[in-house]
Amino acid sequence: MFNKKTGKRVKLEDKDENYVPKAFRKDKKLIKNKGKNQKKHTLKKKRIKLIVLAVLLIIVIFLGVYLGISANTWKTLAKDMISNEHSVVKSLDGNVIATLGTQRKNIPISFEEMPENLKNAYVSIEDERFYSHHGVDIKRTGSAIFSYIFNFGSSSYGGSTITQQLVKNLTGDTTNSAIRKVKEWWKAWILETSLSKEEILEGYLNIIYVGPNVYGVEAGAKYYFNKSCKDLSLEECAFLAGINHSPNSYNPFQEEDNSEKIDNRTKTVLGKMKELGYITDNEYNEANDNVDKGLNFKNGTIESDDAVYSYHTDALILEITKDIEEKYNISEEFATNYINMAGLTINSTQEDKVQNQLETEFQKSKYSLASKTGGDSSQAAMVVIDHKTGNVVGCVGGLGKKTKSRSLNRATQSVRQTGSAIKPIAVLAPAIDKKIITAASIYDDTPKNFEGGYHPVDYSKPLGKITVRRAVESSQNIPFVEIMEELKPSNSINYLKKMGITSLTKKDETLSLALGGLEKGISPLEMAAAYATIANDGEYIEPKFYTTILNKSGDVIVESKQEKRRVFSKEVAYILKSLLKEPVEGKNGTATYCAINGIDVAAKTGTTDENYDRWLCGFTPYYTAATWYGFDQNETINFNNRNPARTIMG
Repeated sequence: MFNKKTGKRVKLEDKDENYVPKAFRKDKKLIKNKGKNQKKHTLKKKRIKLIVLAVLLIIVIFLGVYLGISANTWKTLAKDMISNEHSVVKSLDGNVIATLGTQRKNIPISFEEMPENLKNAYVSIEDERFYSHHGVDIKRTGSAIFSYIFNFGSSSYGGSTITQQLVKNLTGDTTNSAIRKVKEWWKAWILETSLSKEEILEGYLNIIYVGPNVYGVEAGAKYYFNKSCKDLSLEECAFLAGINHSPNSYNPFQEEDNSEKIDNRTKTVLGKMKELGYITDNEYNEANDNVDKGLNFKNGTIESDDAVYSYHTDALILEITKDIEEKYNISEEFATNYINMAGLTINSTQEDKVQNQLETEFQKSKYSLASKTGGDSSQAAMVVIDHKTGNVVGCVGGLGKKTKSRSLNRATQSVRQTGSAIKPIAVLAPAIDKKIITAASIYDDTPKNFEGGYHPVDYSKPLGKITVRRAVESSQNIPFVEIMEELKPSNSINYLKKMGITSLTKKDETLSLALGGLEKGISPLEMAAAYATIANDGEYIEPKFYTTILNKSGDVIVESKQEKRRVFSKEVAYILKSLLKEPVEGKNGTATYCAINGIDVAAKTGTTDENYDRWLCGFTPYYTAATWYGFDQNETINFNNRNPARTIMG
């Protein structure tokens, strides 16, 4: 560059210390921008780190709270179950009416009575570091995880310690997933912090499956050798421990000869015991020789209680299982194990006198009708409720002697068409409550077509213009359809739902609802509960089969919670009670056979098309009852021209 005054070349870099050659100006600008971008990127990374840390902190806090609550629950449940005691069910009269869990062949034995060789055999082959780990064997678990990853999730994901196996036996969770395994690790660690190694091993050896419906080492010793486990020889202890991973495969009493397989497995356990120093060389050699000579298997009989639960107890078990599931947020399998093994006392709502009377009546052969189509014989069901409390005091779900626990309970699990038995709850109650009718309202009992061409008919002759009271007395059909037309089926369904009916569908919103024309039907239990709403002055109380559940210490751990709601007023209930006396007391009544001297009786019969279903529902000041009679597969009933539901209930 030239200086115009002097005519000499001037180097700008000499003149201005901030001078940047033109060739580098662009690069310098890029460097500055790059510096700014780096600062922005650094700040962005810091923000991301802070967000991630915040999220992780929230997760840790949430997980800490969740696991804290769950840890206490798990400790409580596990400690209750570890003793493996059966639970009992008591009636309202205080009598033991059922012992739960006795179907499993099990003979508990204390840790002190178990031979050392047996304990050592199980520890050797199942969990050699049992006494040194804290629930999870890091070495075995690491190998299992590596195998799981290496095999792309197809590995069995083994490595379970004795403590983990105890967890699995208590919870009943056998799903093969990483999530389940993580939960199992955590539960095992909790067990190790709340129980001693001896308690864990004792619980494990008393609970494990060892043969066909045989649980625990004492029952196993009885089954395989017909002796107590405290009398087992070394090689017999090794056999019992060795079959643990697949008991049915090593059963010596099966047709297939598996003696070589049994001998090899038993020797494997003996070898492991010697390797770990639990037995000497001499003991090992002697036991091995005895195995070669042949183990002395002798199948022993194990006593078990195969008592059949009543239908009431069947329903109770379903109810308490669901309630325990919900309270402790556990699976159905876990809840079932807890009920069978925790030594609970369940206070049932059963009244012995009522239940015994029902069972006696239902076992009478006169009620059994042979099918004319080659199907099963006729059936029946009945539910009796104390409407002041909602307690189900009696329940039978089938005819004849009950031979199996947890069989189909028609009283609670089957829904049937109701016929006219639905009229009081679907028509009268809502129509009176909405002031559409009174007992003296007049309706024309004359055949006619309704909307959609619906043409109901009476079973008896049409009576012309009659009161609602008279229509109830002989169960005329047409007036009830006329009332339903004014009431609207949707309103009727709303009332039925408030009275505990759960099986209704959108398709039931038709005029035929007035006469029991339903898509599915209603169970005897829900029919009884709806009628109980009338008997209880308009207040619905959810029916229950138990009141409280107590643990081994006698503390109440679960209390039955019943929904209660007012459906209609006492005044409406009073009118309904008066109307429902008409079938019993009226000269044209359909249930005059229900009359009891000196006691107010309300009742309503129900008969479906082609005489497929027969009902009788009603109440006294003391109890409400609903009885159904019919065939599981629809078939016409011919019971000497009488209502068999009435005969059973009467």
